[in-house]
Amino acid sequence: MNNKKWVVYLVRCSDKSLYCGISNELNRRLIEHNSGKGAKYTRSRRPVDLVGISPEMTKSEALKLEYRIKQLPADKKLSQLTKKENEMTIRRDLKALQNEFKALEKKMEKLITAAGKSEKSKSAKKTTANPVKAKTTKKASAKKTPVKKKPAQPTATDQVLNIIKRSKKGVNAATLMTKTGFDLKKVRNILQRTYKMGRIKRVGKGVYVGM
Repeated sequence: MNNKKWVVYLVRCSDKSLYCGISNELNRRLIEHNSGKGAKYTRSRRPVDLVGISPEMTKSEALKLEYRIKQLPADKKLSQLTKKENEMTIRRDLKALQNEFKALEKKMEKLITAAGKSEKSKSAKKTTANPVKAKTTKKASAKKTPVKKKPAQPTATDQVLNIIKRSKKGVNAATLMTKTGFDLKKVRNILQRTYKMGRIKRVGKGVYVGM
């Protein structure tokens, strides 16, 4: 069972103070804070704005990180959260690379096998094919009505890139979650992939703009 669905988050209140909490449903939790149903601390300091999110982790890990952050002065809370994010991102990237290498090896094996079968099939057809029948087949296939291809729908990556490119000041993961409806894990994966490809760049902690 995958229980790594908890995140530690930081919000800036209307009085410029920071509040740290954990949640396994961040969007719902932010709505609760701004509707006065969240933590007692934020009820009289609305509205609140999300300024930082950790990677997904277990509830136990989230509680430990939340405790460490709450012991720090305000000017170090966000840097501690970002430091934890970077550590977990590196580990996750290494694991993802290992999985990609394994997937590529399997794909290459399948391609080699398929190529061998294709060569055998071509050799067999050359030996048994009838020239007259081959011409008839070509004429019949020429009469087929071409199938119209449907216009390709924008991918999740395209949607995120379009939002980032339209923003001059840059956007963070929370804004992208709100505008696309994607969950945090999906948004982070897209941001990491497009950043490595050089299609976006960071202009602040967790803030990205288009290249």
